[in-house]
This record gives sequence, structure tokens and C-alpha cells, in this order.
Amino acid sequence: MKWLSIWMLSVPLLGGCGSDSEPFAAAKNDDSSLANPDNIRTWANTVSAIALYANAYQPIAVADGAKTFDDPACPATDDDGTTLAIEGGCTDAMGATWVGKASVKRHANGDRDLTLENFGTKKDEASDTRNGDASVRRIDDGSQDFSLKLAHESGVRVTIDYEGHVDGDYDARTVWSGSGTVTREGLLPPAGTLDVTTSAEVVDSDVCGQPASGNTTLTDEAGTTVVVTYDGDVDCDEDQAATYTLNGASKGKLTGIACT
Repeated sequence: MKWLSIWMLSVPLLGGCGSDSEPFAAAKNDDSSLANPDNIRTWANTVSAIALYANAYQPIAVADGAKTFDDPACPATDDDGTTLAIEGGCTDAMGATWVGKASVKRHANGDRDLTLENFGTKKDEASDTRNGDASVRRIDDGSQDFSLKLAHESGVRVTIDYEGHVDGDYDARTVWSGSGTVTREGLLPPAGTLDVTTSAEVVDSDVCGQPASGNTTLTDEAGTTVVVTYDGDVDCDEDQAATYTLNGASKGKLTGIACT
């Protein structure tokens, strides 16, 4: 089960491609429409295939022995060889309070089933927790399907129903695809429900610190469609720019487009 790459390694579950930008902070507007570039940036950075899988990555990576928690004593873990049980109710050495529970069941064929019960962290009155289920189904060495039915709470509630696929290995080139429905609710815009699809999003640190190629399509309930096309393989830049279209019309470049 050696797959996925260092893009995911941050606290507690999400990662990126070496970005110093703050894409979420850009969404300071009262308009949730896809005509607003700030909203497109926020959606694109949260609903690409790799960004969505990041919600399930950490417990599965720990179960696979590919990652460890920063503090070995918190959250508490218990592993019987088949199921890894993870439980909060403690504060780690970095000052984050872990809450909830998670469990990863391993199958002999390499499949994994993850259950999240309001699992995550709280620190300085900010919470980052997830609730729901995810599964990983092994196709062959370095090729996996995954399914996500979960909600992420971090000031904004993001509800995810998604099916995806990844080809690749740890510390190597990965290619992400998938589709599903994502809903955002909360005080920070944008809000609403989108149908989202990612096609062949290539993540490769040897090429660029942002997605090298592929695209993510966003479609709202009114039928407005945005396609964000990654171009790190031909135009790798510090602004992490990607091109995009709105209802088929080219709108130029949008900065701050990271892997997650």
C-alpha cells in the first residue's frame, strides 16, 4: 500500500504543494457565485481529488506505517494487527487537543476502511474535525480507488460524497481523478453545493510545487461551469497560477491554486 506522496504531510490531515499562500483567506466576499474568482480559488483548493482525499489520509497512512503522529502519546492508538483504533481526549506536545475517534480496518487484499467519529483537533478555540466514512480499494501495486462520505468541520462545514482514483507511490509522481458532490455551509463564503470532477491532476515535485497538469471542473446548481486547468509543467511560478474558463469562455489566470 505504498502510495500517495509527501503532499499530504501537515497537521492534522491536510497538505499542499509547498504553498505559502492562504487561499481560504482570499474568500472575503458576500457573493457565492462562480463568477467570483475568489470563490473559484476557494472551491478549487478544497474539491480537487487530492484535496478531498486529504480528509482521510492521515489515519490510513498511520495504519500503513507510512506516517506517525507528531506526539506518539497523543492521540492514543491501539493496534491489534487488523484494526488501528485512534482516540482523542488528550493534548499533544504541540498544544493541540485531540477529540473523537477514528478506526482503520485492514483487509488481507490491501483494502482499507476508515471510520471517523468527530475526529480531529481543537486549538486556540479553533476546531478541525471530521465525521463519516472512507474506503480505499486496491487495484494493483500503486493504483487505488477511494470513496469518501464524510463531513469536515473547521469553521465551515464541508460535506463530501465522492469517488476517486489515484495512480502513484509515496515520494513519487501521483495522478488523481474523481467526481462527486460537495456542499459548503458557514459564515465564510462561498456557500452552496457543487458537482465537482478532477481529471488527471498530476502532482510531481520533480516538475513543480503546484499541480503539473490536469483539471478540475466546478458546476453549481444553476449550471454555471468553471474549469481550472493546471499548468505547472509548462508554467511553474511562485504565484501558483492556473488558467480557467467560465461557461466555456477563457478568463485568463487565477493565482493561489495549490494541490490542496
